[in-house]
Amino acid sequence: MEIPLKYKQLWNNWDVRVLILLSLSIQIILIFLGRMRRTSTSRWIQIVVWASYLFADWVADFVLGQLSSSMDDSSSNVVIAFWAPFLILHLGGPDTITAYSTEDNELWARHLLGLGYELFISFYVLFRSLPNTRLLVPTLLIFLVAIIKYIERSYSLYKASVKGIQSSVSSSHITLPTKDLNALVQAFWLYSVIKPYFVDVFPILPQYDESKNIVTEMSIEDVLMVLRKDLSYAYDEFYTKAIVNHSIPGYVLRVICSTCILLAFSLFILEPKDDFNNLDVAITYVLLTTSICLDFMATIMLILSDRMIVSLLNIKKLSNWSVLLAEYIMRIKNTCHKRSYWSIKLPQLNILINCLSISSPNKTLRQSMMSWVAKKLSFVQETKLYMFWALTKQETYTLQTMQPIQATQEVLEIIVAHLKRRMNYPVEELNKPAGSLALQQVRNIDVDWAVVPFVQLFERLSFDQQVLIWHITTELCFHWNPESQHPLSPHRIEMKVEENSLEGVKRKISKMEACKYLSNYMMHMVMIRSDMMSTMGGLSYMLFRETIEEMVEFIRESCDGHQLLKPSEKVEEVCMKMIVTPIEFNNLTASLFGTARVLARLMLILREEERWQVITTAWVELLQKGAKDSKANIHMKQLSRGDELLTFMWLCNKHLMLDDMHVRGIHDMAGLHEKAKHLISEIELHLQDHTFN
Repeated sequence: MEIPLKYKQLWNNWDVRVLILLSLSIQIILIFLGRMRRTSTSRWIQIVVWASYLFADWVADFVLGQLSSSMDDSSSNVVIAFWAPFLILHLGGPDTITAYSTEDNELWARHLLGLGYELFISFYVLFRSLPNTRLLVPTLLIFLVAIIKYIERSYSLYKASVKGIQSSVSSSHITLPTKDLNALVQAFWLYSVIKPYFVDVFPILPQYDESKNIVTEMSIEDVLMVLRKDLSYAYDEFYTKAIVNHSIPGYVLRVICSTCILLAFSLFILEPKDDFNNLDVAITYVLLTTSICLDFMATIMLILSDRMIVSLLNIKKLSNWSVLLAEYIMRIKNTCHKRSYWSIKLPQLNILINCLSISSPNKTLRQSMMSWVAKKLSFVQETKLYMFWALTKQETYTLQTMQPIQATQEVLEIIVAHLKRRMNYPVEELNKPAGSLALQQVRNIDVDWAVVPFVQLFERLSFDQQVLIWHITTELCFHWNPESQHPLSPHRIEMKVEENSLEGVKRKISKMEACKYLSNYMMHMVMIRSDMMSTMGGLSYMLFRETIEEMVEFIRESCDGHQLLKPSEKVEEVCMKMIVTPIEFNNLTASLFGTARVLARLMLILREEERWQVITTAWVELLQKGAKDSKANIHMKQLSRGDELLTFMWLCNKHLMLDDMHVRGIHDMAGLHEKAKHLISEIELHLQDHTFN
């Protein structure tokens, strides 16, 4: 089918004009949404930023090629040639985003090499416009700005690469006499100390010890704020031009670029345009005006950034003036808006809800379609469990996530409080199974008889298997009726803790909800994001599938299927039946479902306040161990998403030195050389005796 001639002519007349405006629109999207990416966890924003980031380079390169073929003998050549440097300026990208992922940083050399191709095409377009030199000066000014911005982006990509970060590890110490700004500079110094961890390089030990002491003495609220700021600093360094902009050359280049853009705009206004195409002139005004506005916005963001304040306070000369300016900027920031440093959401995956859904009868077509639409709009993730080794056809179980939960201040405070308490534990205590230390610390009732069997039971389980058992246990305890009789003791009713104040009730409920959120989050990490913790392999996969199959079979046998059309309404009933029903271990290999029910009955022996203290401690320990076993490059990648609690925990571990047992051991190795010398002497004596004999 041949395209009509009028449409071909329409495309020839409008292709360059439409595409260059599209390239400009993409830059506007990136400068605003690119900045929001670190504080917003919206999937829609991530998709728009991802698409804009990909299309930005493609559109600019395509328009450059179209410009080279659009040159003719008309006077519009001068205006078209003036558009070419704007495309290179767009390829330089905004300050708020240089890379979408860490892999882009490693391609900095390829990005810099592309500058040669774009410059060749652009200068070819400029050469075709000669000998008309009416807009030559403003064109060269925009060329200068474009080259500077392009090189800034390439250098930022290099500094954010693994090699660049390793070369930038510095031992500089930042101090500040101003008390009001001390927390901000202190957070930046703490980040600079642990930054080597992101590329698996050990930091300088004296500074690392000092940073640990500083964090230890902080309150829980201050630790949370420091961690949020550190995540923001890391994001700025890995995914924006912050490391270039906040330097003396960067400030100088900023002034040069702003001046050149204003001069180019002024010269274009003064130039007669009688023989120019009115549409082309209008588009040029849009390009210049938008460039000035975006440059102004970038300058304001630069001035009001935290790193600008840190840079001002680092100036040795004119320190009084720099401190006053820093205080003035802080006053403006506090007046204009409340800064959101980082946003953390907890993705949720609940095994019991999925088992109830699997056990439910088939839905109608309308219900299935509505459910499908809701899942797609909310970006529900799925994972499937197969039985590859079965000789007969088996049922495939599909597990679906729920809506993420915003990590509240209470949840984060509970986590940091438990971690700070773990700092003084011996190394051998930290290696015990999750929850065992908390169980030993229960004082109201005698549970010594249960600690040893509990430890022996969990020592044989892998990390992901422990997560599954604690997940089921947490769900059973969460939906347990405190006024019910204990399943192993018909005459024993749980002693309810007296809560005379509303504050005490809220504290208990918040701890229960925190456990439930952490439980669902860890199941999501094990099942959906197992790559972050290297879990779910080998035997665990088989045991997980058998556990889900066992739970589905229990629900189908114990509950009326017609009553399970709304699983959320039957969770409490199902949990009560799972607890009170006698446990049978028919499988000789293992039954994680039965083990979880045993653990739930053990938890129900405890009083409610003590029970949730043990469960909370168990989840914090599991979260801490999962973060300890994760890789640094995973967290560098995760920063671009801005919503991972495991990265938050990993950073907290580094600050508190909880997962660096070898660091703790360095201070205890003073007498190691004496032991080695004694061992050598023993070996020599042994060899001498052997020779004489």
